Amino acid sequence: MKIQSLFFTIYGDYIKDVGDSISLKSLIRIFKEFGFSEGAVRAGMHRMKKRGLVITIKDVKNKKISYKLSQKGMLRLSEGTKRVYEKARKKWDGKWRIVVYNIPEGNRELRDKLRKELRWLGFGMLTQSTWISPNPMENIVLKFVEEINNSTNKEGQIDVFLSEYLGDPKSIVKKCWNLSEIEKEYEKFIEKWSSIEVEGLSESEAFITRINLVHEYRKFLNIDPDLPEDLLPDDWKGYKAYDLFIELRKKLTPKADKFFYSVYEP
Repeated sequence: MKIQSLFFTIYGDYIKDVGDSISLKSLIRIFKEFGFSEGAVRAGMHRMKKRGLVITIKDVKNKKISYKLSQKGMLRLSEGTKRVYEKARKKWDGKWRIVVYNIPEGNRELRDKLRKELRWLGFGMLTQSTWISPNPMENIVLKFVEEINNSTNKEGQIDVFLSEYLGDPKSIVKKCWNLSEIEKEYEKFIEKWSSIEVEGLSESEAFITRINLVHEYRKFLNIDPDLPEDLLPDDWKGYKAYDLFIELRKKLTPKADKFFYSVYEP
């Protein structure tokens, strides 16, 4: 687990609900439970600040440094949190959101950044420069495209369409996503976390287990496009994994909360 990933997990699971900020002292104490040194925490938070993901709050009087997510960081967190905790058996509206881009070979960094973002949002690659999603993500994508256009001062490099497909939609799903491989990953998750016994854990162990659970489940944001039920195979393993995730997190919460609030300083 990396500092940035761990920070996002803890922020989404705890910090955003208790005032949006956390002191460096508390972070160092919490991250120590995951094997990180004070120097590693300071360096990790500095890198996040340089990327524009966090804001530093300095209390000169009390010589205290705290951190909170920036607007950019909150946008990423809120979308990720929604997809993690609000997974539902949703129906499809029959529309495809299509992103087509024409970015020169010389601007590979921008192209890679766009692909990475689209994959994280659940888009699948139909052709080399055409990505699609059946989910209503157009507003989020348009915001991201506007950001890119403003930063490069070039409009028209990326276009977004809302369309219908005049054929079997499941044939499009097969082209863009390997659902059988995703199901295998869900099966691994279910096998690992089904055997966890909560009763004998200490408060700190429950906290570590809960954060690791959330962290591992969040990884599915990178591989599972969260398709509507109409486009998924019968008895989709993702639903079973989600139910297990929610149930186990609920069992871990009482002890985990006690540990967090014993070391948390706003």
